Amino acid sequence: MMLLKNIIKKIILVSYNKKHNTKIFSNRANLAAKYSVGVMISEETFVADDVSIGDYSYINRASSVENCEIGKYCSISSGVYISPFEHDNAMITTHPVARTNSKPLERRKVVIGNDVLISLNVIILEGVHIGDGAVIGAGAIVTKDVLPYEIVVGMPAKHLRFRFSEKKINQLEKLQWWDWTREDILNNIDFLNSKSDGIESSQYRINK
Repeated sequence: MMLLKNIIKKIILVSYNKKHNTKIFSNRANLAAKYSVGVMISEETFVADDVSIGDYSYINRASSVENCEIGKYCSISSGVYISPFEHDNAMITTHPVARTNSKPLERRKVVIGNDVLISLNVIILEGVHIGDGAVIGAGAIVTKDVLPYEIVVGMPAKHLRFRFSEKKINQLEKLQWWDWTREDILNNIDFLNSKSDGIESSQYRINK
């Protein structure tokens, strides 16, 4: 019976991927979530139905993602937990028995920008906002907002440095290359793969 269920799930995933131009390989990824073009979900990763994922973002193996919005071209590693359920330690008991007859909890969404790198075994708590281009170091526990192009590390995560100067960050935020057409992005691979100094030379071409 279990084998038959897995076969059916694989058939459903193949059909879904073909229709939506996605690469979802996990039976634990809820197809009621919002997956944009080119999204990749690796095996054993859980995705809840209250998740949206932008173009060409990917999540590696054995991660768990719920209650969040993820932007375009994000790189999310293995063992990452985004918005896991949290117990309220201000209550008399932290056990869920006290919520049996209560209203559903209102949870604050995690919002992740574009081109964000989330490294191995990171935990991001409820309500956190992560700006475009940010980098979260391996094993970090993110309890508060992360600014665009900021690098944070540690438990809890703290500021390490910014990836670029304030001027270059402002230029990249205005450029918003992740909103280019796929054709323009592929035509500017050399530019996107260059050091940050390239942003000032404007050595890129997009169709307008």
